[in-house]
Amino acid sequence: MKRKSVVLLLLITAVFCLATGAYAASNLTAIQAYLNGEVKFLKDGENWRPTDDNGNEVLPITYEGTTYLPLRVVANVLNIPVSYNDAEKMISLGEGKNVSLYSKQMKTEYSAAKFFDVIDKKQLIFGGKQYNEAFAFSASPGENYSLKIDFGQKYSTLHLIVVAKATMKMKVYNGAKQQLSDEISLVEGEVKEVNVDLKGSQYAEIHPYYGYNSNLSDYPLLYVLKDSFVK
Repeated sequence: MKRKSVVLLLLITAVFCLATGAYAASNLTAIQAYLNGEVKFLKDGENWRPTDDNGNEVLPITYEGTTYLPLRVVANVLNIPVSYNDAEKMISLGEGKNVSLYSKQMKTEYSAAKFFDVIDKKQLIFGGKQYNEAFAFSASPGENYSLKIDFGQKYSTLHLIVVAKATMKMKVYNGAKQQLSDEISLVEGEVKEVNVDLKGSQYAEIHPYYGYNSNLSDYPLLYVLKDSFVK
C-alpha cells in the first residue's frame, strides 16, 4: 500500500457502508445527521464526485461539523482493497491473506470450445510436481475464447499458475475488457507463473490464443491451476 494512500485514509474519518445485518441495540447510537449536497471534491486537482460500485452518486454526511463518506467509496478512489466479514464484524483494508482458486467464493464463466474442471491428479503432474485441481479450457486462433473468474471482491494482484498443452500466448483483461497484462508467451508443457496487477478489479478474463498462421489443427488446452491465488 502506498504511503500516500495510508496517510490520506487515516486523515479521512469514514463510515463503512455495507449490508451488514442487524446489530444488537446496545451497539447502535441514534444521531441526527444531514446529507450534504453542497460539498465539492477534488482528486489530484480534478473535479471528482463520489460514486458507489454501480456509478450512483454518493452524498457525504455532515454530523457535528465533520463530513463523512462511506469507507468503500474512499478505499476505491485510493485503490485500496476493502472487505467486510459480517460474522466477525471485521473490516479489512489493504492486501490480506492469499486466496486461492480453490476458495468457494470464486466463480467462473467460460467461452471456449472445451472446458473441464479437472480433479484427476494423474492429469495434473507438471514439471515433476503434483497439482491437485485445475480449470482447463481451449485456446483459439484469435482471442475469442476465455475463462472469466469472479473473485467475489476486489483484489490488487493475481498470481497465475498455468500450463499450456501447446505453444501459445495469453493476455489477461478485467471485467470491463481493459487489458491488465502484456502478451505472455507459453511453452508447451512448461509451468508458467506470472503476477498480474488487477488494479483493484474483482474480475479477470484469461484469453489464450495461438495465431491464425499456426499449424495447430485442434483447440489445445490451457490449464489454470487452482493453486493460483489473489491478494
